[in-house]
Amino acid sequence: MTLSNVVLRRFVLLGTPVVVAIDVIFLHPILPGGVREDLFPVANLWLTLHVVQLVLFGLMGAAAYLLLDGLRGIVATIGRLAVAVFVIFYNAGDAVAGIATGILARGALDLPDNEQAALAWAITRIFEDPMKQLIFTIGTYAWVVALLAAAVALYRAGAPRLPLVPLALAASPFINFFEFDHNPPFNPVALGLFFLAALWLELGWRKRVSGESEPYPEASPGLDASPR
Repeated sequence: MTLSNVVLRRFVLLGTPVVVAIDVIFLHPILPGGVREDLFPVANLWLTLHVVQLVLFGLMGAAAYLLLDGLRGIVATIGRLAVAVFVIFYNAGDAVAGIATGILARGALDLPDNEQAALAWAITRIFEDPMKQLIFTIGTYAWVVALLAAAVALYRAGAPRLPLVPLALAASPFINFFEFDHNPPFNPVALGLFFLAALWLELGWRKRVSGESEPYPEASPGLDASPR
């Protein structure tokens, strides 16, 4: 692997969760009250961030895919398929919840009171819509499957056990100890766990393995491994 490829790989794998964490912690608006009070004043920021997040969550999918790089077998294949499902459904849910509502909210403060009330009602209906929730849920649990599959595939390939613990924990959609306004699993705790696991695996195990006879580790032969 060339130096430029290594830099790009690590930029996606390690840089993306850091950028997403900065977005969630410092930039993404929290809407504790009503739509008119909390969303309308920050509609432009809300819309811009959710457009950017289309790219960021796509890169998070790429980062998860890179964890499976070079791994063979049924579990690794399931992980890759789950990454694809995550990118499609989570981004679709985020587009509905973020971009659609941002377009409706943009410029709402300049409208008469009755029109503001109608827009607030429409946005609330989007936030509470069961189909939107279902799309988000599919994307969320696809992420869970992708990371758990990566942890299992890496375990079978001989990766060190300790970094697989934060990787598996990062898959949990229930790790959300802080009040951040974004659907799991993208909150600071889960993103920090993902970053820790990826850093450990990338600069520890994969760096060591890449210096040996094979450029990438493969799953050990067995039920889950394809023959060479």
